[in-house]
Amino acid sequence: MIKSLSLVAVCAVTVVGCDSGGSATPRRDITPVYSKETGKLAELTSDRDGDGKVDTRAFMDGVRIQRVEIDRDRDGRTDRWEFYSAKRPADDPQLERVEESEGAEGRVVRREYYESGVISRVDEDTDGDDRVDKWEHYERGFLRRVELDLLGRGKPTQRLVYRAGGTVERVESDPDGDGTFELVKQAVAPVAAR
Repeated sequence: MIKSLSLVAVCAVTVVGCDSGGSATPRRDITPVYSKETGKLAELTSDRDGDGKVDTRAFMDGVRIQRVEIDRDRDGRTDRWEFYSAKRPADDPQLERVEESEGAEGRVVRREYYESGVISRVDEDTDGDDRVDKWEHYERGFLRRVELDLLGRGKPTQRLVYRAGGTVERVESDPDGDGTFELVKQAVAPVAAR
C-alpha cells in the first residue's frame, strides 16, 4: 500500500540525525526562513547532499506545511512538487497531490492524486508527447488497474486488472477505441507451495 509520509516525521528525521553512537544531533543542512512581515516560519530549506546548493524547500505558513519542492537530480531546477491539504491540523499534514517533471524543459510528466493522504490515482505521460498515456487506479492505496494508451489516441487501449495481492488478474484490450474492453488473457492463479 502506498501512503503519504507524515511530513512531521520526515522533518524530524531530517532535522535531527544520529551520530555513530546513536545520540541525536542537530542537522546543519536545514535552514528556517521567517517572514519579515509576520515573523512566522515561511520556509525550510535543505542541502541534503552538502554540495552548498538548496535541493529541498518546504513552504510553510508557520507550522503548517503548504508544499514541498525538490530538485532530485541536483540541476538547480525543481522536478518534484508535493502539495498538502490546508484543511488538516498543522501537526497532521496530509498529501493531496504530487507532480514530477523530467528533462530540461521541466514538463510535468506524472501527477499523483491522494484521498485522505492515500494514493488514489496517477496520470502519466510516459513518452514525453505532453499527453497522458498511462493511468493507474488505486483502492485504499492498493493498485487495482493500469490503463495504457498504446496507439497514441489519448485514451486507454489496454487495461491490466490487479488482484488485491498485487498480481495481475487479467489483461483486457480495446484496439478499436470504442470504450469496450475485451479479455486478452486471464491470469493463472499462483499455485500454493505444498
